[in-house]
Amino acid sequence: MKKLFTILMLVSISFLYSCKKELTACIDLDGYVFKTGTPVTFTSCSKNELSYDWRMTGPIDAPENLKGWSDRVITNTFTVIGAYSITLNTYSKFSLLGEKASVTLDFTVN
Repeated sequence: MKKLFTILMLVSISFLYSCKKELTACIDLDGYVFKTGTPVTFTSCSKNELSYDWRMTGPIDAPENLKGWSDRVITNTFTVIGAYSITLNTYSKFSLLGEKASVTLDFTVN
């Protein structure tokens, strides 16, 4: 009986492990060139995530360099012309914990 229980436990653990869904990070963005003063929306198209950490880098004087966002969809209006990168880190647990996946996109503001 003990042997049967051990086998059933191993099969159950194996099944649960094989059903684990892969965490992905994905950004949906309409274009790669935007005008200053126009709101730009960044949407996470990630899979199996529970929390988000968005970070942006741009020209030296861009206020976005100091910001961070934690929503699935973010909107920003750019005031500084230049080349930007946005990185989305997704996490498998709340509060930026668990497994992590990342993606970075480059875009330009004219």
